[in-house]
Amino acid sequence: MRSTVVIITLGLVFLSCEKRLDDLRENPNALTTIDDAALFTKAVRSVFQGTTDNASSHFAGMHAHYYVAGSTWRAPDQYGDGHDGDYNSILNGLYGGTIRHIEDVLEITTAEGTKNPVRNAMADVIAVLGFAKITDAYGEVPYTEGGKGKTEDIVQPRYDTQESIYRDMIERLSNSIAVLKNADPAEGYPDSDPIFNNDMDKWVRFANSVRLRLAMRVRFADSALSSATVALCLDEPLMESVDHDAFMIETEGTGNAWFNRRTGFPSIKMSTMLIDQLQSTADPRLPVFVSQDGNGEYSGMINGLTDVAFGGSDFANKSDMGLQLSSPESKLYVITASEVWLLRAEAALVFDNDPTAANTLFRMGIETSLHQWEIDPTDIATFMGSPSATLAGINDEEQIGVQMWLALVPNYFEGWIHIRRTGYPIIPVREDADLHPGVTNGIMPTRFKYSSFELGSNTNNVTEAINRQGPNAIDTPVWWDKN
Repeated sequence: MRSTVVIITLGLVFLSCEKRLDDLRENPNALTTIDDAALFTKAVRSVFQGTTDNASSHFAGMHAHYYVAGSTWRAPDQYGDGHDGDYNSILNGLYGGTIRHIEDVLEITTAEGTKNPVRNAMADVIAVLGFAKITDAYGEVPYTEGGKGKTEDIVQPRYDTQESIYRDMIERLSNSIAVLKNADPAEGYPDSDPIFNNDMDKWVRFANSVRLRLAMRVRFADSALSSATVALCLDEPLMESVDHDAFMIETEGTGNAWFNRRTGFPSIKMSTMLIDQLQSTADPRLPVFVSQDGNGEYSGMINGLTDVAFGGSDFANKSDMGLQLSSPESKLYVITASEVWLLRAEAALVFDNDPTAANTLFRMGIETSLHQWEIDPTDIATFMGSPSATLAGINDEEQIGVQMWLALVPNYFEGWIHIRRTGYPIIPVREDADLHPGVTNGIMPTRFKYSSFELGSNTNNVTEAINRQGPNAIDTPVWWDKN
């Protein structure tokens, strides 16, 4: 009997302790729900910060011949592929930033009790921007299962073909546009939208302009999909003025990341190719994109120099990045109206075979870019009256391509993608003795490699992707790259 009492007493003590532990676990001050508005803001900020990330600044900006970085950052300019750690950190950063936050938002905005179609549509636009950068950098990547480690416990995601990724991204944007056209702004993010302050008209233009970008990107891989999607885009509002530009001013830390890179490590010097293009056409954007050197001149660096040639290049005294691009308060751009006008010019030329319309759109693209950088009206008029601002009827695609390369500044990652897609401006094969041919025989790299970590931790899925796409090399073209 005594033992029974002891057991019962111990049981009651145990239950009492368990109850107290439960009470402690149920902290009345603890968060029980996740604020999707805060996650949305984080995801959006991550997209803009990505325009200055390692992929953009350490690789794309030099591959696209906008500038040359100093110190150890110069290595990718020599077309080498010994950057395994970078390839891995870039991939992790892209999934761990924009994708991680936006996947949480997408889950919350489709769940029972927190469902919100407007917020979900806005989040889908951001998700597309995030995934587009990843697939444009690597080719085939985890998409259907990508970023699902937390929500679905998928730690070895399968890789999707880039074609399927692009088709789905275009469809997602189309669905988002349909929702946002008739959206009640109160259902969006009234206090958490760092791009357009919850302006639904601008969001429709934004989503549709991103859709146009993707439509033209697949032009050489799937002309039918490209032309059909372009037609859909032209039926909806697009970005048309600088008021529609998607930009953000970084207010945390020391502001725009280019400021530290210009004034400290690694030191950025603008390329001879960029300066020559601007100077030869008397382009008024020259002082915007490039600072004068100590002698009051614009002097550039040649991309791809060997170590010996670089040693004699007087790197320290060359022209820095322009102050309007690299001050703490300088704007970060994801997509602009000038880019959209030039995409429309290309579409009018190749799909409509309408050089007159193409020229009008081409001129709108240039003029909008000049307004974006607040060029003096007199200088705008002068440049718009020059041969550079009118399609000559010969090599029109190249003219459009060169102006697009300029209009994309300072979104250097998009500039690299643009050259890979169109072949313009032409990046000569490196054959001079002073230029390093790298591992690509002097041809501009076309993608990042899958890292050794990814190959080791997700072997089967990565191997399948390589077997479909081609060798895991920086000169293997992605699906849409036919030039």
